[in-house]
Amino acid sequence: MKDRKISIAILLSALALILFFVLSFALVQQIQQKEDSYGYMEMLFGDSSINEIDIQISEEDWEDMLENPLEEEYHVADVVINGETVSNVAIRTKGNNSLTSVASSDSDRYSFKIDFDYYNDGESYYGLKKLNLNNNYGDSSYMREYISYKIMEAMGIPVPGCNYAHITINGEEWGLYLAVEAIDEVFLDRNFEDGTGDLYKPDGTGADLVYRGDDISEYTGLNLKTNEETSDGSAILALMKALESGEGLEDVLDVDEVLRYLAANVALANYDSYLGGTTHNYYLYEQDGVFTILPWDYNYSFGGFGGGEVDIYEPANNTMGGGPGGGGEAPEDMELPEGMEMPGGFGGDMELPEGMEMPGGGFGGFGGSGEKPLVTTLLAQEELLAKYESYLLEIAENYFTEAYMSELVGTTAERIAPYVEKDATAFFTYEEFLQASSADSQDSNSLVYFAVNMADSILNQLSGGEPTFNSSSFAVAMGGGKGGGRDWARDGENETSLQATEDTAQTENQTKASTAESEEPPAFSRQDGGQMEMNGGRMGRGNAGPQDTAAAEMTLEAESSEEPPEMNTQMSEEQPAEAPAFNEMAQEGTEENTVQGDGMARDKMGGRGGGQMGGMDFGGSRVSLEDVLPVILVCGVIFVGGFGYLLYFRRRKRLKQVWGEAKETKEETTEAEQKKNDGLS
Repeated sequence: MKDRKISIAILLSALALILFFVLSFALVQQIQQKEDSYGYMEMLFGDSSINEIDIQISEEDWEDMLENPLEEEYHVADVVINGETVSNVAIRTKGNNSLTSVASSDSDRYSFKIDFDYYNDGESYYGLKKLNLNNNYGDSSYMREYISYKIMEAMGIPVPGCNYAHITINGEEWGLYLAVEAIDEVFLDRNFEDGTGDLYKPDGTGADLVYRGDDISEYTGLNLKTNEETSDGSAILALMKALESGEGLEDVLDVDEVLRYLAANVALANYDSYLGGTTHNYYLYEQDGVFTILPWDYNYSFGGFGGGEVDIYEPANNTMGGGPGGGGEAPEDMELPEGMEMPGGFGGDMELPEGMEMPGGGFGGFGGSGEKPLVTTLLAQEELLAKYESYLLEIAENYFTEAYMSELVGTTAERIAPYVEKDATAFFTYEEFLQASSADSQDSNSLVYFAVNMADSILNQLSGGEPTFNSSSFAVAMGGGKGGGRDWARDGENETSLQATEDTAQTENQTKASTAESEEPPAFSRQDGGQMEMNGGRMGRGNAGPQDTAAAEMTLEAESSEEPPEMNTQMSEEQPAEAPAFNEMAQEGTEENTVQGDGMARDKMGGRGGGQMGGMDFGGSRVSLEDVLPVILVCGVIFVGGFGYLLYFRRRKRLKQVWGEAKETKEETTEAEQKKNDGLS
């Protein structure tokens, strides 16, 4: 009976061992399939090198695209990506303000969208169906969008993959672009457990998310991108109702993620977004009735679309986000030539021609309701306001530090500098790039300068003070450029006076910044319950009023149109003579603030990590076969070891029992024989 029980136990253990290895193999296969499905993340967006992309298109189609860019019509092309050809793809121009601005200039440096399965259903590039090639319009650093995504990814916000690409068209040099993953079904499947929900790209009536009744057809600007035939809009109507009432927000909104998004956009002074007058450049994704906000289009971050003195407690102030380099209003005495339209983004008290409507949300505080319930409703609740403050603190202490930004900007600049120097269609000169990509926090043209001063302003406001950094003069230094649309600020007789305005604004800003640096903000610490406290009281200024700022609306003067030298597609091993040592830090930072390799300083506030795969969050990084295999092997070894020990233990116990029985039998036999012998004698 005992032998039978032992045999059954051994059999069950063997079956369990087989089941374990089968399940482990299935898990590995599933992970491997995920990796294969999103192979483009490694092939395109690995950040280890610059992509080489050659667009091969017929001369007829290319000329048609350049002559009619605003039609955004697809044309057939072949695309060679890092030596691999994908045939019969679709390509078109893309953009909003950048598209119209370039179209009205003497530049042909358009942004492009490539659709791999437009003509061949199911075609992709290692799983990627759509790829955006952004022209870095209005950004002399070439980094605003790239760095914005990297910071938001480190904060746990789902962001599209991105990396730089050197573009040629029919073999002709075209320049350095930023390749960005499209936000579509593939992106959703990669980042969410269920990628079949409703995806919206708001831009127009309803983009402000103000509830206007239950007729979904009235929200013409919500722009549903998935489930167009099946969705009834009830989920997003429930979201807008909750934002109106302020009740049940957690049931319809990933509140924590939205607060991260808001904090990041405020710190980045990104007002070509939901925060600004344009009220666009974001996506909403619904999964099981709960919405997540997704970031999009950051070439105007770091104050590039206006911002003034950013008030973190009034982040949706309508005087902000008026236009490139501006603070929300067009110059009062500016007259437009006959037939010329106001460039996207300018606002003010301008009267529109009869019958003409302002694009969704309006510009600079008109042409829309001006309400931003996604901001005001959330920040009106004390607990949510405290979370929002904690994420601003995280940005100021972790990401907008001199050490972190100097390293990130420096290493990125070092990687792209040889391509920027030879950029055939650049909006800016190489010297302007060197200024904007400087790792010197004292250089008022650099992204590092913006970050450090914005961090000081955030910390001062969290401590109960006022904003200390005016980003408008920074935007003036970074905006414009040759081929980037008309240079409004330098037309005719205004050139001299506006140059003086720029000098004055920059001087005042530097004075204010130096004053702020000399004043130590009061010390503060995190307390239980998520509240920020200072000297025993809660931080914050309550309902502080908007900051009135005079923003300069101007761009840099167009540079020489001399033909650039032919580019050597092989990256030079030596840096240009005039290039600074990009990777030198202005000062040494703490271990928490230092970037190690391609990694980002992690959230010490205890937030979730950046990046998910298929809805599974594994410590903030994408799971690979190499990550999981060691765990499986260790578990397998433990299981086999335990199973082996069990067999050995059982066998040893059985042998002892057998030996014991044999010994007893032998002793009994010996005793019997002894008795028998004694009887005979």
